[in-house]
Amino acid sequence: MKGITKNNIMLPSVTVVLPTMNRKNSLKESLKSLYKMDYPKEKLELIVIDNGSTDGTSNLVKEQFPQTKLIALPSNIGFARALNVGIRQASGKYIFVTNDDVIFDKNCLSELVKLAQSDTTIGIVGGKMFFYNQPNQMALPGFRVNIWLGYHPYDFKGKDQVREMDVATGGCMLMRKSMLKFIGLFDEGFFFCGEDYDLCFRARIAGFKIMYCPTAIVWHKFLGSGGQSFSAFFAHYQGKFRFMLIHANFFQLFLFFPLQLIIGFRHVNPIFAALFWNIKNISLALKSRRKAHRLKNGKK
Repeated sequence: MKGITKNNIMLPSVTVVLPTMNRKNSLKESLKSLYKMDYPKEKLELIVIDNGSTDGTSNLVKEQFPQTKLIALPSNIGFARALNVGIRQASGKYIFVTNDDVIFDKNCLSELVKLAQSDTTIGIVGGKMFFYNQPNQMALPGFRVNIWLGYHPYDFKGKDQVREMDVATGGCMLMRKSMLKFIGLFDEGFFFCGEDYDLCFRARIAGFKIMYCPTAIVWHKFLGSGGQSFSAFFAHYQGKFRFMLIHANFFQLFLFFPLQLIIGFRHVNPIFAALFWNIKNISLALKSRRKAHRLKNGKK
Protein backbone atom coordinates (compact mmCIF):
# COMPACT_ATOMS: atom_id res chain seq x y z
CA MET A 1 0.00 0.00 0.00
CA LYS A 2 3.06 2.23 -0.24
CA GLY A 3 2.30 5.60 -1.76
CA ILE A 4 -1.44 5.37 -1.19
CA THR A 5 -2.95 7.89 1.17
CA LYS A 6 -6.33 9.56 1.26
CA ASN A 7 -5.02 12.85 -0.12
CA ASN A 8 -2.43 11.39 -2.49
CA ILE A 9 -2.72 12.43 -6.12
CA MET A 10 -1.98 8.80 -7.03
CA LEU A 11 -5.34 7.66 -5.68
CA PRO A 12 -7.28 6.02 -8.53
CA SER A 13 -10.51 7.37 -9.91
CA VAL A 14 -13.71 5.64 -8.75
CA THR A 15 -17.16 5.63 -10.31
CA VAL A 16 -20.09 4.95 -7.97
CA VAL A 17 -22.98 3.27 -9.80
CA LEU A 18 -26.29 3.43 -7.95
CA PRO A 19 -29.60 2.18 -9.43
CA THR A 20 -32.79 3.47 -7.83
CA MET A 21 -36.55 3.23 -8.23
CA ASN A 22 -39.22 5.15 -6.33
CA ARG A 23 -37.15 5.72 -3.19
CA LYS A 24 -36.27 9.37 -3.42
CA ASN A 25 -36.15 9.95 0.34
CA SER A 26 -33.84 7.01 0.96
CA LEU A 27 -31.78 7.91 -2.11
CA LYS A 28 -31.34 11.43 -0.77
CA GLU A 29 -29.80 10.04 2.44
CA SER A 30 -27.53 7.74 0.48
CA LEU A 31 -26.27 10.48 -1.82
CA LYS A 32 -25.61 12.82 1.09
CA SER A 33 -23.48 10.20 2.83
CA LEU A 34 -21.63 9.39 -0.41
CA TYR A 35 -20.65 13.02 -0.88
CA LYS A 36 -19.55 13.24 2.75
CA MET A 37 -16.99 10.49 2.26
CA ASP A 38 -13.37 11.54 2.53
CA TYR A 39 -12.41 10.30 -0.95
CA PRO A 40 -11.07 13.19 -3.09
CA LYS A 41 -13.99 14.66 -4.99
CA GLU A 42 -11.93 15.17 -8.13
CA LYS A 43 -11.37 11.40 -8.20
CA LEU A 44 -15.01 10.54 -7.65
CA GLU A 45 -17.74 10.13 -10.26
CA LEU A 46 -21.29 9.31 -9.19
CA ILE A 47 -23.85 7.86 -11.60
CA VAL A 48 -27.49 7.36 -10.59
CA ILE A 49 -29.65 5.15 -12.81
CA ASP A 50 -33.32 5.96 -12.28
CA ASN A 51 -35.06 2.69 -13.14
CA GLY A 52 -38.39 4.18 -14.23
CA SER A 53 -39.33 6.04 -11.03
CA THR A 54 -42.68 7.81 -10.83
CA ASP A 55 -42.13 9.62 -7.50
CA GLY A 56 -39.98 12.50 -8.71
CA THR A 57 -36.64 10.79 -8.09
CA SER A 58 -35.03 12.23 -11.21
CA ASN A 59 -36.08 15.75 -10.29
CA LEU A 60 -34.61 15.30 -6.81
CA VAL A 61 -31.24 14.31 -8.25
CA LYS A 62 -31.24 17.16 -10.79
CA GLU A 63 -32.18 19.80 -8.24
CA GLN A 64 -30.31 18.74 -5.11
CA PHE A 65 -27.33 16.78 -6.51
CA PRO A 66 -26.48 18.49 -9.81
CA GLN A 67 -22.92 17.13 -9.67
CA THR A 68 -24.34 13.63 -10.07
CA LYS A 69 -24.64 12.10 -13.52
CA LEU A 70 -28.27 11.01 -13.92
CA ILE A 71 -29.44 8.35 -16.36
CA ALA A 72 -33.25 8.29 -16.37
CA LEU A 73 -34.76 5.14 -17.87
CA PRO A 74 -38.39 5.03 -19.03
CA SER A 75 -39.15 1.74 -17.22
CA ASN A 76 -37.73 -0.76 -14.74
CA ILE A 77 -35.20 -2.88 -16.63
CA GLY A 78 -33.96 -4.79 -13.57
CA PHE A 79 -31.05 -4.27 -11.20
CA ALA A 80 -28.35 -6.07 -13.22
CA ARG A 81 -29.19 -4.30 -16.48
CA ALA A 82 -29.38 -0.92 -14.73
CA LEU A 83 -25.95 -1.50 -13.18
CA ASN A 84 -24.52 -2.28 -16.61
CA VAL A 85 -26.02 0.90 -18.07
CA GLY A 86 -24.09 2.86 -15.44
CA ILE A 87 -20.89 0.83 -15.72
CA ARG A 88 -20.74 1.39 -19.48
CA GLN A 89 -20.78 5.15 -18.82
CA ALA A 90 -18.20 4.97 -16.02
CA SER A 91 -14.81 6.63 -16.38
CA GLY A 92 -13.24 5.38 -13.12
CA LYS A 93 -10.47 2.82 -12.73
CA TYR A 94 -12.69 1.18 -10.11
CA ILE A 95 -16.45 0.71 -10.09
CA PHE A 96 -18.30 0.85 -6.78
CA VAL A 97 -21.85 -0.51 -6.94
CA THR A 98 -24.35 -0.02 -4.17
CA ASN A 99 -28.06 0.38 -3.36
CA ASP A 100 -30.32 3.37 -2.75
CA ASP A 101 -30.94 2.38 0.88
CA VAL A 102 -27.32 2.30 2.09
CA ILE A 103 -25.53 4.85 4.29
CA PHE A 104 -21.74 5.05 4.15
CA ASP A 105 -19.08 5.66 6.75
CA LYS A 106 -16.84 8.54 5.69
CA ASN A 107 -13.82 6.21 5.31
CA CYS A 108 -15.68 3.47 3.44
CA LEU A 109 -14.45 4.09 -0.09
CA SER A 110 -10.91 4.98 0.97
CA GLU A 111 -10.58 1.71 2.87
CA LEU A 112 -11.97 -0.36 -0.02
CA VAL A 113 -9.60 1.26 -2.51
CA LYS A 114 -6.62 0.94 -0.20
CA LEU A 115 -7.10 -2.82 0.00
CA ALA A 116 -7.77 -3.18 -3.73
CA GLN A 117 -4.60 -1.26 -4.57
CA SER A 118 -2.47 -3.53 -2.38
CA ASP A 119 -2.63 -6.49 -4.78
CA THR A 120 -3.30 -6.52 -8.52
CA THR A 121 -4.94 -9.95 -8.27
CA ILE A 122 -7.74 -8.48 -6.13
CA GLY A 123 -10.73 -8.03 -8.40
CA ILE A 124 -13.49 -7.26 -5.90
CA VAL A 125 -13.60 -5.84 -2.37
CA GLY A 126 -16.62 -5.82 -0.08
CA GLY A 127 -17.13 -4.09 3.25
CA LYS A 128 -18.74 -4.68 6.64
CA MET A 129 -22.50 -4.15 6.68
CA PHE A 130 -24.64 -3.21 9.67
CA PHE A 131 -28.41 -2.89 9.99
CA TYR A 132 -29.56 0.72 9.59
CA ASN A 133 -32.18 0.40 12.34
CA GLN A 134 -29.77 -1.47 14.62
CA PRO A 135 -26.55 0.35 13.81
CA ASN A 136 -24.36 -1.72 16.15
CA GLN A 137 -25.65 -5.08 14.91
CA MET A 138 -23.74 -6.55 12.03
CA ALA A 139 -25.90 -7.66 9.10
CA LEU A 140 -23.25 -9.45 7.06
CA PRO A 141 -19.78 -9.12 5.56
CA GLY A 142 -20.55 -11.29 2.54
CA PHE A 143 -21.67 -14.75 1.55
CA ARG A 144 -20.27 -18.22 1.17
CA VAL A 145 -21.31 -20.26 -1.87
CA ASN A 146 -22.52 -23.79 -1.29
CA ILE A 147 -22.87 -25.04 -4.85
CA TRP A 148 -25.09 -27.89 -3.69
CA LEU A 149 -27.59 -25.39 -2.31
CA GLY A 150 -27.08 -22.74 -4.97
CA TYR A 151 -26.29 -20.15 -2.33
CA HIS A 152 -26.36 -18.56 0.31
CA PRO A 153 -24.96 -19.07 3.82
CA TYR A 154 -23.86 -15.84 5.48
CA ASP A 155 -20.12 -15.60 6.01
CA PHE A 156 -19.30 -14.25 9.48
CA LYS A 157 -15.92 -15.96 9.81
CA GLY A 158 -13.16 -13.49 10.66
CA LYS A 159 -15.56 -10.55 10.75
CA ASP A 160 -12.78 -8.19 11.88
CA GLN A 161 -10.04 -9.56 9.64
CA VAL A 162 -9.00 -8.78 6.09
CA ARG A 163 -9.51 -12.05 4.25
CA GLU A 164 -10.83 -13.68 1.10
CA MET A 165 -14.51 -14.49 0.76
CA ASP A 166 -16.75 -16.07 -1.87
CA VAL A 167 -19.21 -13.25 -2.59
CA ALA A 168 -19.28 -9.54 -1.83
CA THR A 169 -22.81 -8.24 -1.47
CA GLY A 170 -24.07 -5.88 -4.16
CA GLY A 171 -24.80 -3.24 -1.51
CA CYS A 172 -21.07 -2.57 -1.05
CA MET A 173 -18.95 -3.87 -3.89
CA LEU A 174 -15.79 -2.28 -5.31
CA MET A 175 -14.63 -3.82 -8.59
CA ARG A 176 -11.53 -3.40 -10.69
CA LYS A 177 -12.69 -2.14 -14.09
CA SER A 178 -9.96 -4.07 -15.92
CA MET A 179 -11.35 -7.26 -14.36
CA LEU A 180 -14.82 -6.50 -15.74
CA LYS A 181 -13.35 -6.07 -19.21
CA PHE A 182 -12.04 -9.63 -18.92
CA ILE A 183 -14.92 -11.49 -17.22
CA GLY A 184 -17.80 -9.37 -18.50
CA LEU A 185 -20.35 -7.18 -16.74
CA PHE A 186 -23.32 -8.31 -14.66
CA ASP A 187 -25.34 -11.07 -16.31
CA GLU A 188 -28.57 -9.39 -17.41
CA GLY A 189 -30.49 -12.65 -17.16
CA PHE A 190 -30.61 -11.95 -13.41
CA PHE A 191 -33.36 -9.41 -12.78
CA PHE A 192 -32.89 -8.68 -9.08
CA CYS A 193 -31.30 -11.59 -7.12
CA GLY A 194 -28.13 -13.54 -7.86
CA GLU A 195 -26.24 -11.15 -10.11
CA ASP A 196 -23.58 -10.46 -7.46
CA TYR A 197 -23.08 -14.20 -6.80
CA ASP A 198 -22.64 -14.89 -10.48
CA LEU A 199 -20.18 -12.07 -11.06
CA CYS A 200 -18.08 -12.99 -8.02
CA PHE A 201 -18.10 -16.64 -9.10
CA ARG A 202 -16.84 -15.69 -12.57
CA ALA A 203 -14.17 -13.47 -11.02
CA ARG A 204 -12.87 -16.37 -8.93
CA ILE A 205 -12.95 -18.71 -11.93
CA ALA A 206 -10.76 -16.21 -13.78
CA GLY A 207 -8.26 -16.11 -10.90
CA PHE A 208 -9.22 -12.87 -9.17
CA LYS A 209 -9.55 -12.56 -5.40
CA ILE A 210 -12.70 -11.36 -3.64
CA MET A 211 -11.64 -9.67 -0.42
CA TYR A 212 -13.44 -8.60 2.73
CA CYS A 213 -12.45 -5.22 4.20
CA PRO A 214 -13.75 -4.87 7.79
CA THR A 215 -12.82 -1.18 8.01
CA ALA A 216 -15.14 -0.23 5.12
CA ILE A 217 -18.47 0.19 6.92
CA VAL A 218 -22.01 0.72 5.62
CA TRP A 219 -25.49 0.67 7.16
CA HIS A 220 -28.21 -1.01 5.09
CA LYS A 221 -31.97 -0.45 5.40
CA PHE A 222 -32.79 -3.58 3.33
CA LEU A 223 -35.82 -1.89 1.78
CA GLY A 224 -35.64 -4.22 -1.21
CA SER A 225 -35.66 -7.47 0.75
CA GLY A 226 -39.30 -7.98 -0.24
CA GLY A 227 -40.44 -9.73 2.94
CA GLN A 228 -42.57 -12.84 2.52
CA SER A 229 -44.33 -11.89 -0.71
CA PHE A 230 -44.72 -14.08 -3.80
CA SER A 231 -42.61 -11.66 -5.85
CA ALA A 232 -39.78 -11.75 -3.30
CA PHE A 233 -39.62 -15.54 -3.25
CA PHE A 234 -39.98 -15.68 -7.03
CA ALA A 235 -37.02 -13.30 -7.49
CA HIS A 236 -34.97 -15.32 -4.99
CA TYR A 237 -35.57 -18.66 -6.71
CA GLN A 238 -35.40 -17.17 -10.18
CA GLY A 239 -31.85 -16.02 -9.47
CA LYS A 240 -30.88 -19.15 -7.56
CA PHE A 241 -32.01 -21.51 -10.34
CA ARG A 242 -30.26 -19.44 -12.99
CA PHE A 243 -27.06 -19.39 -10.94
CA MET A 244 -27.12 -23.18 -10.71
CA LEU A 245 -27.83 -23.65 -14.42
CA ILE A 246 -24.76 -21.56 -15.18
CA HIS A 247 -22.30 -22.90 -12.61
CA ALA A 248 -23.34 -26.35 -11.29
CA ASN A 249 -22.46 -29.70 -12.82
CA PHE A 250 -25.09 -32.25 -13.82
CA PHE A 251 -24.94 -34.22 -10.57
CA GLN A 252 -25.27 -31.06 -8.48
CA LEU A 253 -28.26 -29.97 -10.55
CA PHE A 254 -29.85 -33.41 -10.25
CA LEU A 255 -29.77 -33.18 -6.45
CA PHE A 256 -30.44 -29.46 -6.21
CA PHE A 257 -33.92 -29.13 -7.70
CA PRO A 258 -35.66 -31.84 -5.62
CA LEU A 259 -33.87 -30.52 -2.53
CA GLN A 260 -35.28 -27.03 -3.13
CA LEU A 261 -38.81 -28.44 -3.20
CA ILE A 262 -38.21 -30.21 0.09
CA ILE A 263 -36.60 -27.23 1.81
CA GLY A 264 -38.99 -24.68 0.35
CA PHE A 265 -42.22 -26.71 0.49
CA ARG A 266 -44.07 -23.67 1.86
CA HIS A 267 -43.15 -21.68 -1.25
CA VAL A 268 -44.14 -24.16 -3.94
CA ASN A 269 -45.92 -21.62 -6.16
CA PRO A 270 -43.00 -19.15 -6.52
CA ILE A 271 -40.57 -22.09 -6.83
CA PHE A 272 -42.45 -23.56 -9.78
CA ALA A 273 -42.96 -20.13 -11.33
CA ALA A 274 -39.20 -19.48 -11.09
CA LEU A 275 -38.44 -22.95 -12.47
CA PHE A 276 -40.72 -22.44 -15.48
CA TRP A 277 -39.18 -19.00 -16.09
CA ASN A 278 -35.72 -20.58 -16.19
CA ILE A 279 -36.87 -23.37 -18.47
CA LYS A 280 -38.36 -20.79 -20.82
CA ASN A 281 -35.08 -18.84 -20.80
CA ILE A 282 -32.71 -21.79 -20.66
CA SER A 283 -30.98 -20.89 -23.93
CA LEU A 284 -29.72 -17.66 -22.36
CA ALA A 285 -28.55 -19.50 -19.24
CA LEU A 286 -26.65 -22.02 -21.37
CA LYS A 287 -25.01 -19.17 -23.27
CA SER A 288 -23.83 -17.72 -19.94
CA ARG A 289 -22.68 -21.19 -18.89
CA ARG A 290 -20.48 -21.47 -21.98
CA LYS A 291 -18.96 -18.05 -21.21
CA ALA A 292 -18.17 -19.13 -17.64
CA HIS A 293 -16.49 -22.30 -18.92
CA ARG A 294 -14.35 -20.28 -21.29
CA LEU A 295 -13.08 -18.30 -18.30
CA LYS A 296 -11.85 -21.57 -16.76
CA ASN A 297 -9.65 -21.96 -19.82
CA GLY A 298 -8.31 -18.42 -19.52
CA LYS A 299 -10.43 -17.05 -22.35
CA LYS A 300 -12.95 -14.22 -22.52
